[in-house]
Amino acid sequence: MFPPRTGFSGRNHLTSLALFPVKPVQTSAPRPLPPPNKPPPPSSRLSALADRCTSMRQLKQIQAQMIVSARIHDNFAASRLLSFCALSNSGDLNYALHVFHNTQRPNTFMWNTLIRAQASSSNPSQALFFYVNMRRLSVVPGKHTFPFLLKACSNSHSLESCTQVHTHVFKFGLELDLHVLNGLIRSYSVSGAIVDARELFDEVHDINLSIWTTMISGYAQNFCSNEALQLFDQMITDGTEPNEVTLASVLSACARSGCLDLGERIHVFMKNKGIEMGVILGTAMVHMYAKNGAILKAKQVFNDMNEKNVATCNAMICGLAAHGHAEEAVYLFRELEREQILPNDITFVGVLSACCHAGLIELGRDIFYSMRKYGIEPKIEHYGCMVDILGRGGKLLEAEELIKEMACKADVVVLGALLGACKKEGNIEIAERVVRKILGLDPNNHGVYVVLSNIYAEAGRWEDVLRLRKVMKITKLKKEPAWSLADADI
Repeated sequence: MFPPRTGFSGRNHLTSLALFPVKPVQTSAPRPLPPPNKPPPPSSRLSALADRCTSMRQLKQIQAQMIVSARIHDNFAASRLLSFCALSNSGDLNYALHVFHNTQRPNTFMWNTLIRAQASSSNPSQALFFYVNMRRLSVVPGKHTFPFLLKACSNSHSLESCTQVHTHVFKFGLELDLHVLNGLIRSYSVSGAIVDARELFDEVHDINLSIWTTMISGYAQNFCSNEALQLFDQMITDGTEPNEVTLASVLSACARSGCLDLGERIHVFMKNKGIEMGVILGTAMVHMYAKNGAILKAKQVFNDMNEKNVATCNAMICGLAAHGHAEEAVYLFRELEREQILPNDITFVGVLSACCHAGLIELGRDIFYSMRKYGIEPKIEHYGCMVDILGRGGKLLEAEELIKEMACKADVVVLGALLGACKKEGNIEIAERVVRKILGLDPNNHGVYVVLSNIYAEAGRWEDVLRLRKVMKITKLKKEPAWSLADADI
């Protein structure tokens, strides 16, 4: 273990010992050797512990053990750390990147894990940049890489990225992989290239249920209700029976796009096939009917359900609130306590929205301040509803104070609700303060100039009107034209 001293030779040393006799020395019995140190835990055991983590604190303790026992350079062990950090609800994506960059030779699984995590993050385009770095390092993508990468394209609604990834799919010979094809069809559909998505769909020889679902949902999301209905009928004719997940997925697409015809067709299909209206399907059906304005059908489905959860109640409460049935929405909110269903943040958005539409100021205030009783911290959506409630009730100063007390910074939507209330009440003083805050967040917001100009005009302050119009002319701000979607039988 130690280097020999200079000039030392084992042979000479033995010779020198022979020249000098050594007297025997009486010694006591030899002391027992200390017990050996415990062997470090194997990497497989530490990896198993990493899989059972419930918090970042626990994960960092396991990581420390891996470092101490020199297991951290084992790619399998490091991949388990990375998986928790990147994919768990209790994880930390930034820490996952830290673990990745400190891994000597990350394998394809690690690259895929981070691409998957970034694809589902608030900035999915980072997954695409990550893939670019992966290719620059000559790491070959596998068949699992492209579905995650295409999910990033879908979430970023980038048609250009989708077409570039498509070329790489061909380059690596994965154009026949059904999972990759499903991702391509979804990505083209979400990006608005529904014709390209259909061309890919028609080239698939062995269409599975997932691909049928993706194409039908794509038509629904792109407001092609006739094509969606025809394809749904074609799927049934070809002998492919949709399952609960497929039906729920298509119903969700119908809710987002206003495709009521397809939603009703699915409802009839379920009745004819005797498919039970469970929690997942029932919630999707209630949400679809409510979003499409068929509130009576939504209530009928809701009342016929044997089992409901908080998501089901949220769909019904939000539907009732959006269509002017505030009292029923509040009643259903009160019923949650008797059914022992705990409300969540979406529940409070729905019921506060109902109070806002009905002008129930006191009730709305009570519900808003009861959120913490359920362990729910108000988010910006709840503050927006409450500001709207107070603004519609003429309590502008209270609404302004509430904005100042917000834990998070008020956005343009919250401030816009107060500005709208100022216009209704003709309160120029508060309106000017709100406009300054909005322009601080969005300097090119033309709408605030228009609203403030109208407030000045109603108060007869024409000089201020001319001043604002001059500012708009100098800065070349123009009001963007609005648009709407109407679905009518012609």
